[in-house]
Amino acid sequence: MVIRLLKYAVKNILRNKFLSISSIVVLTLLMFFINVLLVVHDISNEIIKNINSKLTISLYLNDKYDKNSPEIIDLMSDLKKWVNWVSVVYKSKDDSLADLSKQDPELVRILERENPLPETIILSNIKLEEYEKLNRIVENKMFVLSEDKKKDLSNYSSQYKRIESVIRVLKMLQTGLYWIIAIFLVSIAIITYSIIWNFIFYYRNEIYITRLVWWWKMFIYWPFSIQWIIYTSISSILSFSIFTIVLKNIDLVFWDLYSFWKLIDWLYLIFFMELVIFMFIWWISWFLSSKKYLK
Repeated sequence: MVIRLLKYAVKNILRNKFLSISSIVVLTLLMFFINVLLVVHDISNEIIKNINSKLTISLYLNDKYDKNSPEIIDLMSDLKKWVNWVSVVYKSKDDSLADLSKQDPELVRILERENPLPETIILSNIKLEEYEKLNRIVENKMFVLSEDKKKDLSNYSSQYKRIESVIRVLKMLQTGLYWIIAIFLVSIAIITYSIIWNFIFYYRNEIYITRLVWWWKMFIYWPFSIQWIIYTSISSILSFSIFTIVLKNIDLVFWDLYSFWKLIDWLYLIFFMELVIFMFIWWISWFLSSKKYLK
């Protein structure tokens, strides 16, 4: 039985070589671009992480407060407690002056008589989705900060506005990428349905006759199922071969940003998932396309 079904499937493949080759080519391209989108998604996340890792917020404290003040202790405690993974570093005036002396010793000599630098809390390693939560915590303690409007670049409100604009762009990039992936997946379903419909239309008379003479539905469904398994298997092998070559070149171009070896561990999982997804799309497409010929 299995051998007969396999022979019938191979017969269908060879009988219309152009349709078979074009189907394999289209499926190969679809699978390849799915994999490319995965890489683009990972690279964009790496870019966003790299940009975000360089964003820091400096909270310049009012002269009335230092690290031993209860208000400052509460502020630092709340930040560490409610903002995930945030790095909270306290720098005293002397620490800030020491850092400045490493960067510009001449400037420090001018300031030797008096240290005008404020006590500072430096926040870094903040996730994109955590900025709003962080802002709410800081706004509740704004009275401890030195918000000099004349020093527009140094006060917290100005810093947060600039960072907020960067975050908005990064989130738009993420959302846009997800929309592209969603549209591409819908396009894949439509293209796959079109391929199946072309096959069903080409073999519609045989389907009708097979159903008419009371053959089992197995002889209608399974040859096309085996045929689609063959198409998807060949397409997967081709697409992953091309994908691997492209990834190795990406590894050379984006050496510091993205590594081909990140995908090695789950390459087989992608391969399996794509086969399952395309078989599921086939099942729906085949059911909808053949339904009118099986009545």
